[in-house]
Amino acid sequence: HEFTKEDKENLLKTGNMGRKVDIKNYFTGETIPSFISIDKLTNELVSMKADKLSFPDKINGVDLNEKQKNDLKDGKAVWVENMISAKNTPYSAFLQINADKRSLEFIFPENNQMGIRSQNEKQSHESGVRIPKALAGVDLTEKQQNDLKSDKTIYVKGLKDKSGQEYNAYIKVNPEENKLDFFRFNPDKAKAKAKEVTPDNEHKTQVAVNSEGKTNEATKKMDVPLKKGQLNPTDVQSEKQQKKESKANNQSESPKKRKGVKV
Repeated sequence: HEFTKEDKENLLKTGNMGRKVDIKNYFTGETIPSFISIDKLTNELVSMKADKLSFPDKINGVDLNEKQKNDLKDGKAVWVENMISAKNTPYSAFLQINADKRSLEFIFPENNQMGIRSQNEKQSHESGVRIPKALAGVDLTEKQQNDLKSDKTIYVKGLKDKSGQEYNAYIKVNPEENKLDFFRFNPDKAKAKAKEVTPDNEHKTQVAVNSEGKTNEATKKMDVPLKKGQLNPTDVQSEKQQKKESKANNQSESPKKRKGVKV
């Protein structure tokens, strides 16, 4: 599918493309009427077959007319007034198909020049990555949103995966891939730990000899590894080393017997 300018604008404004399109299956060649949205966790495009969703006649106490139902089936945003919330209070919002959620979603307009915007959209990182107002069921504080916008890592508890299981994660903007990355461990600390580890003074000689192959005057003839905190060879190690050297010298100095030629 080739995206029009209007398609791109709708995806940026609401997270939904706003119309039904035909997508070709490259394996079967089949053309499939589908809806397209943005996955708010990964910032990737997600498609959903149009025939996989049924449309109700009534939404939160309000009967939908035929035009509203047809517009919804075409992927358009439909304004519905005086719906009743769980707290028994009236509210109005746009309804639209969200391919990522596989259902209708409520979109609440905000008073700005962007027009209709998803409740989950707030601001953007300088790279263009959308900074959400909520992630995986958790509302982000204004500070968390600003930290993401400023290239900082945030830690969020109580996130929910698509199976409803809770998890905690470190989150940071990935400007190269234009998305948010989720980490089990703090990526900033991981980078710091990845730097070369310098051993303390007690272990410097040990590391230099055993790991780096370096020697000093005391250790240059040793062929056994130093133990923890060891700086010089022990008396036993020195004695063994001297015996090995003496044996090697004797072998090299012994004249080799010449084999005679029998007549």
